[in-house]
Amino acid sequence: MNVTRNDDGQSPGADPRVTDALRSHYAAPQDEAYWQHMESRLMQRITASISGAVLELKPAWWSGFGEFRRADWQKSGLIAATIALMAAGATFVREQRAVAQAREMAARAAVEAAMPLPIDDGTLSRRDRLTLSPDAPERYLNLLDSY
Repeated sequence: MNVTRNDDGQSPGADPRVTDALRSHYAAPQDEAYWQHMESRLMQRITASISGAVLELKPAWWSGFGEFRRADWQKSGLIAATIALMAAGATFVREQRAVAQAREMAARAAVEAAMPLPIDDGTLSRRDRLTLSPDAPERYLNLLDSY
């Protein structure tokens, strides 16, 4: 649909009486007092809202963060990330060490539980036992002879 305007700036199907009524209804007020009153009301509302907001603001620990620049935030973030990674790495290493110690203790306990009772000298000793000299190589072949 193509809408064209007449010489008077109205669309072809416009009713001049409706157009005049709408113009008079939506026209800006000509009285200067209206604008001054509106300005004073706006300024009162702005002042009231700003003073209420200022009264609600109290200095807190985060109030100094507004003074940081973007580069400062980036440096702080990198430092915090580095510290967090170091803490996570230290925790991981400590946990791995604890797991390794627990496995070692469990293996040691299993080996000790599987070992026979300790043998004392009086149990297997015989009177006619052959004693070898300390430098004899046969001494290392039979472990029971060394007791």
